[in-house]
Amino acid sequence: MARRTILPVWKSHYRVQGLDADLISLAKVSALCNYFQESAGQHADHLGVGYAALLSKGMVWILSRLRIQIEAYPILGEEIVLETWPAGIDGLFALRNFTIARANGQKVIKGTSAWLVIEKDTRKPLRDVSVLLKNIPENPFYAGENIDIPKVRPVQGLTKTGTVTACYSDLDANAHVNNNRYIEWTMNAFDAEWYRTRRIHDLAISFLNEIHAGNTLDILKVQTGQDIWQVEGHSANNGEIVFRSLVSFTDYF
Repeated sequence: MARRTILPVWKSHYRVQGLDADLISLAKVSALCNYFQESAGQHADHLGVGYAALLSKGMVWILSRLRIQIEAYPILGEEIVLETWPAGIDGLFALRNFTIARANGQKVIKGTSAWLVIEKDTRKPLRDVSVLLKNIPENPFYAGENIDIPKVRPVQGLTKTGTVTACYSDLDANAHVNNNRYIEWTMNAFDAEWYRTRRIHDLAISFLNEIHAGNTLDILKVQTGQDIWQVEGHSANNGEIVFRSLVSFTDYF
């Protein structure tokens, strides 16, 4: 039997669909992050540490932090190439990076993420993720694509902008709100007209607590610097911080 080839870097092709584009036909940040997570899941399956493999051991992956930097946006109908690869271990976290390029090879987006492995029933994290990932290939030639992934810190002066209530369509296979919804709620802290002239250049988000159907979040924001805003989701039930996002905007012409 031929030995299976392990791919250290996973390559996926996507076309920006209608639901993935915004009011001026640019790909939404949430759609770009969704492409990444789809490819990350496919690569994890290929490496033998995907959703089904972990679930058979009573464990699941949980995304803890994500950062995406965007130099140029794909447009409606454009074909893009996403590459993703494991990027090592940092304490309890397994790191995974990605880039998105145009069809001509020009890289326009890069990102990084930090993942926990937790016990499905107890929600306790796996203390030594290196045991699970001991056979995962390293990617030294991709070190130049690495970017730091900050932990978004508390700030003062937050102002409530609205509330959201988690419902059926917000949930994923783990029966909690999918992390991509937090990215959408971050984006929606700014009205539609804002995005006619402004674009997200850099987004870092920390996912701090799970929420489930019926839970209500207060969405708050504050400007922390020139073109920089912090957006947070606070549980309306108990005040827990559910997510924190740090968003840097730039002009769009």
